Amino acid sequence: MEILIPTISSIGGGFFIGIILGYFLKKIIKILMFVGGGIVALLLYIQQQQIISVNIQKLEDSSTFILTSVVSSFDKMTQFGDISSLGIPLAGGLSAGLAIGLIKG
Repeated sequence: MEILIPTISSIGGGFFIGIILGYFLKKIIKILMFVGGGIVALLLYIQQQQIISVNIQKLEDSSTFILTSVVSSFDKMTQFGDISSLGIPLAGGLSAGLAIGLIKG
C-alpha cells in the first residue's frame, strides 16, 4: 500500500493540473481569437469607409508568418522538455486532464 500512494497522488495531481491548464489554455485562446478578429474587423470597416487602405495580401502574409512562428516555437518547446520524462503516471494523468480541460473549458 505504501508503494501505491505516491503513484496514485501523482496520477491525481497531474490530472487536476491538466484540467486546470486545459481550461485556462482554451479561455486564453478564445480571448486572443476574439481580439484578433476584432482588430481585423475594425481594419476592414475602416477600409470600407475609405478612411484607410488595407493591403489584404500583406495582412494575410503577416498572419501566416505569426502562425508559423507560434507553431515553430511549440516545436522547439517540445524538443527541450519531453513530457514522458515526468514518469508514466504523471504524464498520463496530465495528458488526460489536459484533454478534458480543453474539451469542457
